[in-house]
Amino acid sequence: MANGSRVLSETCSFDPYWWRAAPHKEEPAAAPPPNTDVAIIGSGITGLVAALHLARGGRQVTIFEAREPGYGASTRNAGYVGRTLKHGFGELVENHGLPFAMHIYGELMEAFLAVKETVESENIACHYSQQGRLLLATSSAMHEAMAREFSLREKHLREPFAMVSRAEQTKEIGTGRYFGGVKIEDHAGLHPGLYHQGLLDAARSAGVTIAAHTPVQRIIRDGAGFIVQTPRVRVAARDVIVATNGYSGDAFPWLKRRVMPFDAYQTVSEPMDSERVRQLLPGDRTFIDWNFNVDWVRRAPGDPTRIIFGGLTGGRNQDLRVMAERLHMRLMRIFPELSDLRFDHVWTGKCGGTFDLYPHIGSHEGIHFAVGYCFAGVPMGTLFGQKLAWRILGRKGGESAFDRPMPSNPLYWGNPWFVPYAINWMSRGDR
Repeated sequence: MANGSRVLSETCSFDPYWWRAAPHKEEPAAAPPPNTDVAIIGSGITGLVAALHLARGGRQVTIFEAREPGYGASTRNAGYVGRTLKHGFGELVENHGLPFAMHIYGELMEAFLAVKETVESENIACHYSQQGRLLLATSSAMHEAMAREFSLREKHLREPFAMVSRAEQTKEIGTGRYFGGVKIEDHAGLHPGLYHQGLLDAARSAGVTIAAHTPVQRIIRDGAGFIVQTPRVRVAARDVIVATNGYSGDAFPWLKRRVMPFDAYQTVSEPMDSERVRQLLPGDRTFIDWNFNVDWVRRAPGDPTRIIFGGLTGGRNQDLRVMAERLHMRLMRIFPELSDLRFDHVWTGKCGGTFDLYPHIGSHEGIHFAVGYCFAGVPMGTLFGQKLAWRILGRKGGESAFDRPMPSNPLYWGNPWFVPYAINWMSRGDR
């Protein structure tokens, strides 16, 4: 094959599949104004949501983006919308007490609802659907642990769920690989490219300036405000928001020492018969296993002939052809009948992890930030964008359970070389 790989189509693209419906347009480097009320670094979900609320609150807002708007994880993720945290509810109750756990998980619900409210209020056509999610167990012990965890959530959080046995799971997903799981009927999915495009259009309509191809080099304190230094201009700002997550660079060194970027990989299949897709995923939900390092699969939103599959987060090999081969082998462990499947898209994007596995919102030396979403960027980015805006506008609702000390490591200065090894160690229970 021309691409040199048996698992890639002849026309395989290494750009995100989501860019088909929401193309990334080359934009000229816009000249930002010399002064702005709020400077936002990063044009992803967090930055756009914050900008939208701030502009409608009467603030002059300028977004600085190193590349095209939405180049990063906001248009590279899987489009899952749930109440997700790397710390289980039962774990938080045991280690920190019930009030803390309820506060944290209550905000996860707030983030989940924020996406739906944003889609509806901004009239964003992004295939948002509360199609439900099936969390899959990779062992019988994991299935039992799921039952304990979700029974506790139902008791204290009023979150309904249904246990699915191994015998019943084929009604939802056409494989016998798993040991059953948990079905959550109200979890949702969307098309992240179209969601981002809708936010971008809304922000521009509200008067937000988008300075594309304008990387921020430094943020300098200047009296009661700041100077944002770029290669071309210096911009004075009253407030600054850093919303770069896994793409955080040198402009804010304090944050760089606390966010660990790592790669996640996804694929989209060539078109196949829609009946074949229906047999593989009869439940038409979003599917994800309950491992620390997850595999996930879903139908492509708006296209019943394709499936989306991802995994190998934090993989050590960044060659997309090599990663495609590895992902193909993992997919065949779930669906052995797909040995002939070829990928039409293979791509990667940077996630933002933290040392304590919590998302974080807060401020440091007067600079606001929201980062470290740990695989929950769509809902948490939406909510944190709102909360950052409310904080600057002086409105109620800006407080957060995730505004807590953000740890670092004295040996970490921004080079995440150890992340693949750390993920492998933390995934030992998966095996």
